[in-house]
Formats: sequence, C-alpha cells, structure tokens
Amino acid sequence: MVDHAQSSIVIEARPAVVMGTIADLAAYPTWVGQIEEAEILEVGPDGRPRQARFRINAVVMKDEFVNEYTWKGDEQVSWTLVSGQAMSAQDGSYLLRDLGDGRTEVTYELTVELKVKIPALLRRKVQGGIVDAALKDLKKHVEKLVES
Repeated sequence: MVDHAQSSIVIEARPAVVMGTIADLAAYPTWVGQIEEAEILEVGPDGRPRQARFRINAVVMKDEFVNEYTWKGDEQVSWTLVSGQAMSAQDGSYLLRDLGDGRTEVTYELTVELKVKIPALLRRKVQGGIVDAALKDLKKHVEKLVES
C-alpha cells in the first residue's frame, strides 16, 4: 500500500541556507518532532551525507531505517530507502526554488510503503501530516537561524 504526499512552503531565507539546514541530517532530532535519532553512515565527495540512519516515533508507528541521498547543488535533494523495519519503500525529495529577495519556496514530496497494514484513510492523513509538519519545522528552524 503506497501513499504519496506533497506540499510547499515559503521560507524567509536564501536557498543555500535552507539546503544547508536540510543537509545537516545529524541535527534533525533537535528540530524535527518525530525524529529521535539520526546518524550519518556515509559522506559523499561533496561533503554531504550519502547514507543516514534514523529512528522515528511517528503517530502510528516507530521505525528505524536507512536512507540514501542524492544532492543536486542547493536546488534539490532526493532519497530512497535502503532498509527499514516498518517501511518497505520510501522515496522523498526537497525541491528549492529561489523566489528572489531572500525567499525560497520549498516543495517536499514523500512516497512511503508500509509493511504493516493501516487503514488507507489513516495512512493518507498521517503521511500528509508528516509532510506538513516537516515543512513547518523546517521553516521555523531556518528562520530562527537567520534571525540570530
């Protein structure tokens, strides 16, 4: 059972600042509500994470998983699931668009397939909530950094 969610938000910061925050996967537990632990397993030649392990505590499940990342400058990052306990697939991306005047539009897409059976309505609601919460957390965190 595959579910897809997508949402966008405008952040008052330049794309490089936003992508720098996204790329700091190890710091996610300090500002992403559902992530309890994040560990960089491998770093790519550009100095950004290539593989990372996460432990999450989401509304309907707890999971530990490893994602592999592909970075395209300060415009896009995508990832795919390498291994997981509760998920059999996860594909996601952040796409950044420079709006000028120090603002960035961030679009987050997430597709997840769970190993456990959860009613479709609940799965879609949770998935959309995860995407919306992640964008709001990102906006709050980045704008607080920019203010400092």
